[in-house]
Amino acid sequence: MSQLRERKIPLFDWLRVLLLSGSIFFVLPIQAAISKDSSTNSVNSQDSSFASATENSDFAGSASTTRSSALQEKIIAQKKSANNLFGIALLRPTYILPFYYTGSPYQISNAPDGQKVMSEEFKGQLSFALPLAEFWQNKVAINVAYTQLSYWQVYAKSQYFRETDYEPEIFFSYNFKPNWLIDAGLDHQSNGLGGTNERSWNRAYTNLSFSGKKWLVSIKPWILIFQDSSSAVHNPDITHYLGYSQTTFSYKLFNNQVASVALRNVAESGFSRRAEEFTWSIPISKTRLRFYADFFSGYGQSLIEYNHYTNSAGIGIALNDWI
Repeated sequence: MSQLRERKIPLFDWLRVLLLSGSIFFVLPIQAAISKDSSTNSVNSQDSSFASATENSDFAGSASTTRSSALQEKIIAQKKSANNLFGIALLRPTYILPFYYTGSPYQISNAPDGQKVMSEEFKGQLSFALPLAEFWQNKVAINVAYTQLSYWQVYAKSQYFRETDYEPEIFFSYNFKPNWLIDAGLDHQSNGLGGTNERSWNRAYTNLSFSGKKWLVSIKPWILIFQDSSSAVHNPDITHYLGYSQTTFSYKLFNNQVASVALRNVAESGFSRRAEEFTWSIPISKTRLRFYADFFSGYGQSLIEYNHYTNSAGIGIALNDWI
C-alpha cells in the first residue's frame, strides 16, 4: 500500500470556534451561567445530601467534594443496567448515523467491483461492558467490554462495509473517591481484514475520570504491548498518528443536552497529526433515544485510515452519551 503523505488541512472554521468555546466551558466555573434545569432531568441522582451541596464551587473543588456528579450518576446507571436480565451496561456512546459525510475518504483496495469509496455512508458504534465481579464495598470491579465501530457504504451501487473495527478489552475499575474513577486494563483493536489491509494494535491503559455536577473529564494514556504479533506487523508507525493518549471533555447543557470533545495526539505531535471529535446530543421527548451529531477532523477516524487525514460529519440517534 502506498504511503500517504501527511497533509495539514485546516479545520472547519466553525468547528474551531466550537472546540475553543468547549474548552473554556470545561475549565471555567460557569455553572451559574447555564440555565437551571430541573433536578428531575438528571438520571438516578444519588443521596439527597449530595444535592444539597453548593452549586457554585470552583472546578477543582467540585471534583473533590462528595456531592452528586455526572460521573456518579453514570456509575449508578451502569450498575443498574448491569443488574438487568443480560447483565450488560452501555460503555462509550452507542449510536447509528444513517448519514455520515467524509470530505476525502480513504480509498481501500478491496472494494467490490472496483468501486470508489463514496463520501456518503452509514456510521455506527456499539459499546457495552459486563462486570465479572465486584468487591471492597463495590468500589472495585473487574469488567470485560466490547466496542464495534462500522462504516457501511450503504449508498454505493453494491453496498459493503468498508471498515469495521473490533475492540474487546478487560479492565479493573476503582471508584476510589466520590466523583473520581480510575480504570486500568488491556485492549485489543483490529479490523480483521488480513493481508495489506490488516490494521491492529494491543494496548495497556489507564483511564482517570473526574467530574462535577454537569461536567466530566477523562484522561486515558496507553502504551503498546505484544507488538511483534500485532502493530509491528501491520502498522508499525500507528502511534506516530494515533499517539499515546486521549482526553475527553463532556458538559451537560440545558434540557439535558450533552456536548463533548475528544482530543488525541495533540501535544505529542505538536498539533501536526492531531484528531478532534466533537459530539452533541439532545434527548428525544418521551423516549430513551437522543438526537446525535458527530463532527470529526484529523487522523485515524478508523483503523484502516490511521495515517489518513479526514474531515467528517454525520447525524443520527444514540442510546447514550459520555455522561
